[in-house]
Amino acid sequence: MQPVENAVIAVAGLGSRLGLGHPKCMLEFTGVTLLTRMIRMLEKYPLRIHVVVGYREDLIIDHCAHYHPQVVLVRNPEYRTTNTAYSLAMGAQYLNGKCVFLDGDLIVHPDSFRYFLQQASRSDVLVGLCQPNTEHAVYVNTEESANGLLVTGFTRNKRTRHEWANIFTGPSTLMNDAPNYVFEHLAKRLPLSGQMLDLAEVDTATDMQKAKLFVLKYGL
Repeated sequence: MQPVENAVIAVAGLGSRLGLGHPKCMLEFTGVTLLTRMIRMLEKYPLRIHVVVGYREDLIIDHCAHYHPQVVLVRNPEYRTTNTAYSLAMGAQYLNGKCVFLDGDLIVHPDSFRYFLQQASRSDVLVGLCQPNTEHAVYVNTEESANGLLVTGFTRNKRTRHEWANIFTGPSTLMNDAPNYVFEHLAKRLPLSGQMLDLAEVDTATDMQKAKLFVLKYGL
């Protein structure tokens, strides 16, 4: 069993679907940014935290300097022409051991994240799953196994019982040389262990409203 030792958060993207004019991770619910929520959750564990910045990086750098000086900031100057997989690979470049990789536009219930990390120590790669709840979902085909859920495929075309949660764990080199989307790179390793998470993702205006309700529901 190998515990997760590092966390890499990707916040370099443009967030064009939401069109806020600033990084999605700087969106606030009840006065707390998405990024601060995520870092506070991760700080409860002995994790080295890397945050990969790009678009409007000055906002995130200033925010972290004021509120989270302990995190390591990694610049992706090619954020306009690269994707999340590239940012995650950059963020993990000088890390050793197992990482948890996360998109920075998520609000994750702390209890489900704690169990996810516990399960991650038992798998080389663990894929985060959630209930389908976003407008532009990537759905996941799964099977029941003796050890829990087994991920057997990803699809955008057919709704299934599970959605790709944009969280996963694995070795620090896992995203090296990933040419496409993260889930497409993971698909090359199928089947993989999967674990459910309780979370909200902010990708569109509709998702943002659902995320607000998620925060209020759980008092996060």
